[in-house]
Amino acid sequence: MRTRAGAYRVAQIDSVPLFQHGVAAVLGRDPRVQWVGAASSPGSAVQLCRAAQPNVLLIDSELDPGAHLCRMLAGMQPNLTVVTLFRPGARLAGEVEVARRSGAKGFLPREMDPARLPEAICQAVELGLYVAPSLAPLLAPGRVVGAQRGNGPALSKREFEVLRLIADGLTAKNIAHRLEVSEETVKTHVRRMLRKLDARDRAHAVALAYQAGLLGEAAAGEDVVRLVPATRAVAAR
Repeated sequence: MRTRAGAYRVAQIDSVPLFQHGVAAVLGRDPRVQWVGAASSPGSAVQLCRAAQPNVLLIDSELDPGAHLCRMLAGMQPNLTVVTLFRPGARLAGEVEVARRSGAKGFLPREMDPARLPEAICQAVELGLYVAPSLAPLLAPGRVVGAQRGNGPALSKREFEVLRLIADGLTAKNIAHRLEVSEETVKTHVRRMLRKLDARDRAHAVALAYQAGLLGEAAAGEDVVRLVPATRAVAAR
C-alpha cells in the first residue's frame, strides 16, 4: 500500500467486509487520511494495531460491548485516537457514555453520511474530540439540570462562541482563524469553559450544553450563558 505523506493512518475493526471496503473507498478519496487495514474481531485488533501502526482506530460498537477493547488499546497506545461507530438501539445512550469514559475521542453513528467521515476523523485527532450532533445529547446522561438565568457559572459570550464552534467540529486552529485570535487564546477560553461547566473534557462540555438546550439558536445572541452546575452521579466511575 502506497503511503501518503502526512496522512492520518486509519485502521478499522468491523465484521462486515462490505462496510470495510466502503470505508476504505471513502478514505481513499481524501488525502488527509489513509486506510491501512481492518480486523473482523476484537481478538485480531491488537495484532492489527501492532502491524499497521495506525493513528486512528475505528471500532464498531457492536464488536466492543463495554468498550473493553477501546480502553485496552487507548491505554496501550496513548497516541492512538479511538473513534467508535454506534448502531441505533435502546442501550445507545449508555454505550456512548461508556465509550467516552474508556478513552474514545470520536463518536459517530454507523449510518452517518460517508462524505463526512474523513473530516470527523481529522477533527477527532486534531481537536481531541468529534461528536456527531445526533449523539452529543447522549453523553453524560442525567448530569445536567438545565439552563437557568441567575444560577451557576456564567460563560462569557466568547467562551460560549468557542463552545458552539467545538460542537460544530472545528479544531482550535480553525476556531482561532474564525475568531481572528491566537490558538493559545482559544485554549485559554476552553480551559475556563471546562472549569465553569465542571466538565471533564470537551466532549463532556458539549454534551452538557446540548442537554441544557444551550446550543440552539435562541442562545446565540446572549452576552452570558448560565448553567445550573452539573451534578455528578454517585456511581459515575
